[in-house]
Amino acid sequence: MGGCVNKMEPCPVLVKGNRESDRPYRKVDCDHYGDCLDTALKCRWSDFSCSECAAYTRTRFIEQATGLDDYW
Repeated sequence: MGGCVNKMEPCPVLVKGNRESDRPYRKVDCDHYGDCLDTALKCRWSDFSCSECAAYTRTRFIEQATGLDDYW
């Protein structure tokens, strides 16, 4: 992947080289994080970043963490 087209869809980006300077580079609390992990595995990426993704949401994450399903 690379170059996010649909801003509503998760868009992980392959990370090459030294990632120390790019931290924080993943949003592990995002609702789409599991889907992005799946994408990275399918593409056989050793690392990925959320830096170009505009689909970040935490609704499900907050509901699961707090036990509240009416957070909003």
